[in-house]
Amino acid sequence: MKKRSSLRKKTITTMTVCITVLVIFSIVVSYLFYSNAITLGVTSDPEADRRSFFLIFTCAEILVAILLISVASVFFDMYVVKPVKRLTEAISSIEYDRAGNYDERESKQSRLALKNLGIDSGDEIEELYRALQKFQVDTSEFLLDMQKGSWEEEHDTMTMLDNKEKYEKRAREVYPYVDRLYIASLNIVNLHIVNERLGVEAGDSIMAKVARELRRISSDKIHTYRIVDDHFLVIMVGVTKEDGHAFIKRWVERVGRLNRGSDNFECGIAWGDAYGEGNLDVDDIYKHADTDMYVNEIKLKNELGA
Repeated sequence: MKKRSSLRKKTITTMTVCITVLVIFSIVVSYLFYSNAITLGVTSDPEADRRSFFLIFTCAEILVAILLISVASVFFDMYVVKPVKRLTEAISSIEYDRAGNYDERESKQSRLALKNLGIDSGDEIEELYRALQKFQVDTSEFLLDMQKGSWEEEHDTMTMLDNKEKYEKRAREVYPYVDRLYIASLNIVNLHIVNERLGVEAGDSIMAKVARELRRISSDKIHTYRIVDDHFLVIMVGVTKEDGHAFIKRWVERVGRLNRGSDNFECGIAWGDAYGEGNLDVDDIYKHADTDMYVNEIKLKNELGA
């Protein structure tokens, strides 16, 4: 994890270095020119020597002060003025089309402007940058919710999870503008056997169990979907690949066996994941997660049998 350095600390460090340089320079000038002035005082006018030394020392101090002011100005411009100016320009360029056509090229480019800044200064400016990014994503979510006609249009009525339509909206309007995106694709293995041998009601109860466990982990940062039949998605915003993978692994282990222990086969969850950061291609991440899931599904089916 990157070590954080605040603007206050950077300022104190810069001023300390500047003052140290000034003191050292003063000592050197005093030693060189004042010693000469004392030596000259034996054979010349002491008053003239003092004036000469004062003039040299004053000019030297003024030059060093100008140099230190220039260094401080460059520091302030580099770490404060330019980042804030870039943030201001990026924020002012963001536009949301009133008609809701967020997938238009111009609107997309304007909203990508903030993400593409990539400020990584490790101080309060970066904190402001991350806060503005979060605000942009939250605003997109809010506007997305404002557009919906009814709850049923964006939710699966059986599981009460978000549906494919809601995923596709976020894939266009929210996910491309986050820094990190983790997608886990999940399928229920051997569910068709439950339906055949134990009946559709038994299969529906398993679906309800999985949905209930998914709703428990749903939050602003974790979105859960039922895409179709027994295919589910878990999408995490702003997490690392390692953290997302560990979270889903623990969740699947906690859910465990889905059918009764008395059945002569086991019904479980096969899953695969993919991760992206920076310039995100949401569809590509989803496809990689799906491919990984299908590979693991074949392995799990061979392990569980029927």
